[in-house]
Amino acid sequence: MGIFRQSIWLRLLAWGERVHEEERGDSLINWVVLAIGLAAAAAAVVAILRPAIETAANHIVSFLS
Repeated sequence: MGIFRQSIWLRLLAWGERVHEEERGDSLINWVVLAIGLAAAAAAVVAILRPAIETAANHIVSFLS
């Protein structure tokens, strides 16, 4: 079990060193920031449109009933 953990740890260290040297870390950070920003924007849109969505859903349900 110890050898397995050490192998994983060494692979993670090698990956981190490679990312650091190639400066792909900046690109990764940009993608993470973009994803978080898009998620926040989507949550804001849903929060703003929620009353309209609920009203429309109630109309559809009453129409189908």
